[in-house]
Amino acid sequence: MSFLYEEKASRSEFVDVVWQTIDVNDGVYLAAADACWDMIFSRLADGRRTLLSGPSSRPTSVPYHSGSRNVGVRFVQGSYFTHVPACEMCDRTIALPMPRPTAFELAGAEWPFPDYAGIDDLVDTFVEHGLLARDRIVEATLHGARPPLSTRSVQRHFTKATGFTPQHVRRISRAREAVTRLQSGAAIAEVAYALGYADQSHLTRDVKRLTGYTPAQSQTRDEPV
Repeated sequence: MSFLYEEKASRSEFVDVVWQTIDVNDGVYLAAADACWDMIFSRLADGRRTLLSGPSSRPTSVPYHSGSRNVGVRFVQGSYFTHVPACEMCDRTIALPMPRPTAFELAGAEWPFPDYAGIDDLVDTFVEHGLLARDRIVEATLHGARPPLSTRSVQRHFTKATGFTPQHVRRISRAREAVTRLQSGAAIAEVAYALGYADQSHLTRDVKRLTGYTPAQSQTRDEPV
């Protein structure tokens, strides 16, 4: 791994994880599909940069450069930005305008460029201004609940929050969970059985397609998913 990585939990129910990195060499990180929104705040050699990433359905190559410092936030599946349809941001990352080094523009307003300690405050401000929302139907469905809605209605909730079908989001979540277990030392056959894959070949196809690495490669990968 060519960067130093640290992560922490957030006090916000809208956030899955907050992380920061220091890039010690040039390299490329292969980010797995996550079906959720992300933001990255970078301090680069030539200035600062703010990125907004929509829900992803496939692995994405992310170049990084020695000396850069990055702070990121991955929002929980079901959280979404309200100023743009999720379907317009699927598998897309955009650089947000930076009118000055201490601020970025999003949804027609300026927001403070945060450090690692200030992410939760920024998220709270997004929520207070109605820019960030949370779909409880999506979250309940992903946790195994059966909301009293038609299949079509549940589909609409997923499309609004993630741009994807419930089935696609579940596949992505399962592949990410598989990698987490593999990195923790679980055997490939054990993971395939525990997560309901038809067989090891099924596990291999899904994990490779959605994370960019085979299960065997995931077992020895020292980078975060």
